[in-house]
Amino acid sequence: MSSYQIIGLLGLALGLAACGVMFWEYFRPLNRKKLMQLGGLTLLGVLLADFGLIRAVGLLADYGQPGLSVLGTEAAGGLTIATLATIIGLILAFAVLMRGGKEAELAHRTASSPTLPWTHRLVLLIRIYICILFVFSGFVKANDYIGFSYKLEEYFVIFGEYLPFMAGFWKFWGGLAEPLAWFISVFEIALAVAILIGWRMRLTALLTLIMMLFFTFLTGFSAVTGKVTDCGCFGDALKLAPWESFTKDLIYMVMLVPLFLIRKHIKPIPNNKITTIITAAVFLISGIYSWYCHENLPLVDYRAYKIGTDLNVCTTQAGPDGIPKCKDWEEIYRLGDNFPILQGKTLMLVMYDMEKTSEEGLKGTVELTNSLTDTTIQVIAMTATGKSRVDEFIAKFNLPYSFSFRDQTMLKTIVRSNPAYVLMKDGVVLGKWHHNNAPSVGEIEGMIK
Repeated sequence: MSSYQIIGLLGLALGLAACGVMFWEYFRPLNRKKLMQLGGLTLLGVLLADFGLIRAVGLLADYGQPGLSVLGTEAAGGLTIATLATIIGLILAFAVLMRGGKEAELAHRTASSPTLPWTHRLVLLIRIYICILFVFSGFVKANDYIGFSYKLEEYFVIFGEYLPFMAGFWKFWGGLAEPLAWFISVFEIALAVAILIGWRMRLTALLTLIMMLFFTFLTGFSAVTGKVTDCGCFGDALKLAPWESFTKDLIYMVMLVPLFLIRKHIKPIPNNKITTIITAAVFLISGIYSWYCHENLPLVDYRAYKIGTDLNVCTTQAGPDGIPKCKDWEEIYRLGDNFPILQGKTLMLVMYDMEKTSEEGLKGTVELTNSLTDTTIQVIAMTATGKSRVDEFIAKFNLPYSFSFRDQTMLKTIVRSNPAYVLMKDGVVLGKWHHNNAPSVGEIEGMIK
């Protein structure tokens, strides 16, 4: 059993224990008949919502095809019923719990004993648990929110294919993938701290629930359809299979039940004013850090092509899944001519889409290439742009280097800049630079001696 699975089981056990203790302490003032009604109707609502959700996603997977509306197939009636079942189940469970909570709250006030000692202890452990995981998850995404935005774009494209009647809606959000990825990453870190210190828990618990519903929908869709093999929840730091991601989010939802129900009883540490300042400061600092990584390069590189990687090994040695981490790198093709890039000194200029390449950055690559004095350094530009369009750029900017045409996804994975600089010697990555902080000739020639 992996360490991640152990952590997940620990979270599930903690969530179930807190739910059980909370129901015992919080709803104990209600009589047995009320308790049985409350538990039965809540369970019915949860089961109805789960059945409806699983059925809806299953129908989308079975009948959804790119360009075809599921509502125009024989699955239309079943999808409508499944969607209504999900909504009704959620409303039922929520309404019953809220109604029971009000009655329990009144009984506690009458008895002057709304302390819930063991529930608060377990919920505190849940807050610490969620805070740690949310901070880790948010950091790896904020560190490289460009990579997370690629995942969001992938989701929006697939949603547009499966739900063509909403194609315009998903296309709109696809255009906002980058700012949305930045906000989600930073928001997740700030939310983690807010949960821990108890900042405005009525609002914080609600926002956490909404965010987890959003992610549970994404990971559930991936798990059932298999269309997105990695949700990007932990960036490149931790790759999870679709069902692992979905299971993780379901465990989070279990843990959020007691947190949400007793949110009114959670006090800020030390007070509202200071927790507001701390939460705002965390959001601001996280946002600045994330933007700095965007304008330079991620300070922590979790990808296979990080500095120090020997591509001679990375392209041939199989990983845990049996596939080399740096696949599709056996050799590079320069305008149709075969040559070994894993030998000698190479300065690689990565510009995955020349239509989006920074014009100033492009001029900088020309200036740097023309200034190199070490003639043994081969300068290669790698792009996914078509050859005819590349020829236009060569003529317009008088580009002095040759081009290799590669897959855009691979180029985006190598480095998060367009253009970017990657320095290699005998297949070993020595340095990577964003075009905003391009290396000098002395720096390159000094590193590659």
